[in-house]
Amino acid sequence: MARPLRIEFEDAIYHLCARGNARQAIFQDERDRARFVELLSESAKRFEAVVLCFVLMGNHFHLVAQTHRPNLRRWMHWLLVSYTVYFNRRHRRSGHLFQGRYKSFLVQEGDYLLGLSRYVHLNPVRGVSLGRGTPAERRKRLRAYKWSSYRGYAGLSAPLPFVQEAMVLGELRGPKRAERLRYRRFVEEGLVREIENPFEAVRWQAVLGNESLVRKLRDRIKGLHKHRREITSLRNVLPSVAPEKILQRVADKYQVDRQRLLKRGERGLQARNVAMWMIWESGSKSLREIGELFGGLDYAAVAQRIRRTKSSHNAVAARRLIATMLNV
Repeated sequence: MARPLRIEFEDAIYHLCARGNARQAIFQDERDRARFVELLSESAKRFEAVVLCFVLMGNHFHLVAQTHRPNLRRWMHWLLVSYTVYFNRRHRRSGHLFQGRYKSFLVQEGDYLLGLSRYVHLNPVRGVSLGRGTPAERRKRLRAYKWSSYRGYAGLSAPLPFVQEAMVLGELRGPKRAERLRYRRFVEEGLVREIENPFEAVRWQAVLGNESLVRKLRDRIKGLHKHRREITSLRNVLPSVAPEKILQRVADKYQVDRQRLLKRGERGLQARNVAMWMIWESGSKSLREIGELFGGLDYAAVAQRIRRTKSSHNAVAARRLIATMLNV
């Protein structure tokens, strides 16, 4: 299987996540978490990186950071190896602590970064187990959770000295003196209503952003053909096929009128779901934009249909269909 896109450049912003091997805990207690935070702070200084926000969970962590130098791999290698050595010595174990390679994708500033920070900070109160209780109960647990950058952002405690909040808080409009209160309200809004999952909008396992970031990425990778093994779907990051062409190709293949593909009332029409999937694979539109194109569907419904349609094809069939529809 091809590896996820890993591209480095100055001042790039990344979401980073690493999980325990076989889903085992990577933090046994508060002492482990405190040591990881120490290493995170030390490594950011050592590798000239900026920690924008983070959260430590039982068997994984999320981190949003900016690298001032193109050294993401060196930074993450140092951090994960250093923590693994500490953890193994303290708990008298050996072997791998983390499961495979860490996951990463590039993030665009603006609403993409702001929404991602909210999703990261809500981790301690999301999911079947952690998300139990009323919104008020979840808010209380979220505000009390000390192993993330949220309390500093929300003005509930002193900001952590190694976390730089200005970029994220700067995305909020209004007086600077009230920005922490606005951020707290912005995040905790996610406790009472469904919010957009930014991971659903990541393209090619590599990019969370609009076409301007995609163009920047294309320019960066033009000279990387000799490193293709390091890049997943490199060809998909290159200029995309127009949605109109994809719709016509899907209509021809499934012998369906093109207008039926876009009609909202056409439930259960496989060709319609395939068309959504192919437009998403092309990278020409976001989930929300695809929903608008297909009669005003909610982005979550679009994401669900794409997942189901993709999972109904085996890997070989999926690659062939993508190659046919996108002409790659």
